[in-house]
Parts: sequence; C-alpha cells; structure tokens
Amino acid sequence: MTSRAYPPLRTAPPAELVTGGRYNFGTYDGPIATINPLDAAGGGLLAGPRRAVRDLGLKEWEAFQLGDDDWFVLGAVYNAKALGLLQVLVVDKRKDTITRFETKLPSPMLSVARGLSGTTSHGDFDGLKISLGNDLPDGTLTVDATRSARGDNPSLSLHTTGDCSPESAAHLVVVHPFADNDALYSHKVMMPMTGSLVLGDERVGFADDHGFLILDDHHGDYPRPMKYDWITAARRADGRVEGFNLTDNQIRNPAEFNENAIWVGNSLDRLPPVTFERPDGPWGMWRARDAEGAVDVTFTPVVKSTMHVGPRKVLAEYYAPYGWFSGVIHGENNTLSVDGMYGVGEQKRITV
Repeated sequence: MTSRAYPPLRTAPPAELVTGGRYNFGTYDGPIATINPLDAAGGGLLAGPRRAVRDLGLKEWEAFQLGDDDWFVLGAVYNAKALGLLQVLVVDKRKDTITRFETKLPSPMLSVARGLSGTTSHGDFDGLKISLGNDLPDGTLTVDATRSARGDNPSLSLHTTGDCSPESAAHLVVVHPFADNDALYSHKVMMPMTGSLVLGDERVGFADDHGFLILDDHHGDYPRPMKYDWITAARRADGRVEGFNLTDNQIRNPAEFNENAIWVGNSLDRLPPVTFERPDGPWGMWRARDAEGAVDVTFTPVVKSTMHVGPRKVLAEYYAPYGWFSGVIHGENNTLSVDGMYGVGEQKRITV
C-alpha cells in the first residue's frame, strides 16, 4: 500500500473565531459559534479606526452550489467592500447553456452573515432577491432567490432546503493563516437538498432524491492581489452526497493548512496540497494533482463564464467555467472516483 502524508485530522471548533485579538488557527469539524474577524484589530484607543480599516480589506461572501442530475446552480451574496454582487447562475447540463441572474450594487445594500446560527445572508436590488437562511446547529440551510423576467431571461424562482445534520453531512471549517494575524475563515459542507427551480412558467428541477447542496461561507483577510485556483463538484446517489473541494491559494504551510477534501455521505477526508495545470488556458483542460499521488483530477470545461474589471483586466481577472470531471481521489479512509461528476472551476486574480 502506498504511504501518503495527509494533513492533520479536524478537531472540535473553538467558541469564537478570534480570541484576545488573535485568530484561532486550525481545521475544525463543526460550526464556530462566534464569527468575529474584526476583533483581530485588537483593543485600545485606536481600535475603532483599526477595525474600520480591517473591515474594508475583508472579503466576505456566502455562496452555494446546488443541483441534481440535470442542473447545476451557483449563487452568492458577495461583499468585496468596493462593491457588492448578487448572483444566481443556472446551468443546464444537458444543453451546455447558462442563464445569468446577477446585479452589482453598493456593498452596504447587502448583508453577509457572520455566524451560521439563526442568521441570514441577503440582498434585494434591481429585481433580484436572494436570501440564505442559516440554522446549522439544527441541521438546516435554506436558499431562496427570485427575479422577474427581463430581456431574454425568464423569471427565476429558486427555493431549497439542505440537510446538514450529523447523519447526512460533514463540516470542513478552516481558519488558516495568510500572515501572523491575517486569516482565511471558510465553512464548507455538502448535503442532501430538496426543493424547486422554476424558470419562467416551467418547473425544471429538482429530481426527488437526487438534489445536493454545497455551502461556502467565507471571510478572508486576503493579500493583494487576491488569487487562487479552485474546483468543486458533487452528486447524490442512493440518498448519499459525495463530492470534493480542491484549492490552491495563498495560505501559509499548505501541507497542514488547506481546504482540500472529499465528502462521502457524512464522512470527510482531508487531502494533501494540490497544484493546477492549464496548458491550453482557462477554457482548455485543467488538471489538479498533488505530490503524494492522492489526487489526480481532470476538468473539461463545456460552459464559459467570466467577470473581468478594469482596462486590460487590471482590477479583476476571473474565469469560472462549468464542466465534467474525471479521475480519482484517495483519502485516508475513502477513495472517490470523480468520473462523470459535474461542477465548476475558478481561476481568480483580484486587486480591487
């Protein structure tokens, strides 16, 4: 049997993200009750100005990916502080098409929750309304989004409920260091989902017992430029959700601190750090691998999605294709074939 070095196991979460002005760095197996990133600014007479500066640099979003055998939906309530974004992107896997419901707005006009117990992340602007209801201690997550028809786009009505109870899902909660007291906090969980997706007058999803939902709650003191590579996918069969998350970002010591994992039902295996290869650019084939032989995944994009900002993409260069995966991932306890999985990738560089 091949011997591989895996990151440390997840541990029980601390009560709060920041204690005594310092982040509680680690990788945890459940929600952190108090998400207080601005407390990393410390106390004293200048605490107020330091908190304000820190808040301006904090990138915050609550995002989701959900779907079934025929549909894949990505959405977010995103606060980059320079601007806000509400987004729901609906991909038809059968037709290789994407329908976009999104609007930019002043960041004070949306809210990204800090904490996932009895909270909501929400925004309502230019006809697009998104609300993400968080009650993770009780094992539920709700996603609701609506917009009326306009132009060539139909109306949107999305209403789903995810089951993230201990019997159905596993949590990956990371507090990982960019610097001595700058951190990435992220809470990811894959879970079964039930609900409906209506485009125009047609109910198009979701198939009974095939719905899945991925949560990505995210607050980060990212360096500038902010950059990372990321792929994720999930599916549900026989009532069980399985999937993966692979990221190459700016975290220190990725052998210990990374977001790489596979989910198989309510079991989660952490993975070694990975690197990405895109010899033919963002629309060609991607390959994610590690040095331990645990991860060998190929991503073949079939649907393009971009969002660039500034002349010559100087403020933001962002590619987010959708497509099919193949390959295998070996965890410490589970091996996951990703052949035939559908998901999304991101190649991101943002200076704004």
